Amino acid sequence: MIKLALIGQHIEHSKSPQLFAAAYHNIQRYSYKRIPATTVGKAMRLFHSIPLHGINVTAPYKRTILNYIDQYSEEVELVGAANVIVRRNDKIVAYNTDVAGVTDAFIQNGVAIYGKKALVFGAGGAGHAAAYALKKGGARVFWTNRTTAGMKNRAQQYKVHCISFGEIAEHIAKMDLIVNTLPPTAGILHTLSLHEAQVVLDADYEYNPLEKIAAAGHARYINGLSWLLWQAVPSFFYFTGIMPDTNAMRRTLLDEN
Repeated sequence: MIKLALIGQHIEHSKSPQLFAAAYHNIQRYSYKRIPATTVGKAMRLFHSIPLHGINVTAPYKRTILNYIDQYSEEVELVGAANVIVRRNDKIVAYNTDVAGVTDAFIQNGVAIYGKKALVFGAGGAGHAAAYALKKGGARVFWTNRTTAGMKNRAQQYKVHCISFGEIAEHIAKMDLIVNTLPPTAGILHTLSLHEAQVVLDADYEYNPLEKIAAAGHARYINGLSWLLWQAVPSFFYFTGIMPDTNAMRRTLLDEN
């Protein structure tokens, strides 16, 4: 039995177990559970003690998990965060599939990235992945957070524009794509005024912080379930070495919502 899990905080309602159950070609070979952990150290102790073959890592551990890793992919190095951890030949290896999740959430919904202006909210692991993914996809990227001091070096590395919350009003109407990785309690989100030419992607698929705001401005809204789905496809491959049943995964997440 190959044991897999989601580890993080506040994961009780995560759809990852259903998603990975749909992906399995042989359900008898795999198990996937939610395992809450109050610290990243506890998360890794569970990883080793159970033991688990691989884990998906969610907030708030996507960056601090790197302190426990032996090897990591190029995208982990570039983004500074990981959301997939796998045992490989007695080594603990980290990957970042959030980059693919952001890119494919747009592309699989028929939205081009290249040549667009994009605004990314948030500078956690998901925000870093989104800023990097959109720049890699050919967008002109603006990146914002409540505090920007810790973002500036990475923004220079990605060659994206780092702006303060106070500058958002100046730029927001010019944006084609908007990606939000901030929590629904972030006050700045409720000040936004969007319009019908814009496409919005939320990372949070439970509370959908920008859904009503997008609807009020007649902007197109892409639910965070799309991000969840398209980051899970390469995650499953890293875990198992086989491609998942993406149609079954899509039906499980998207057709039922």
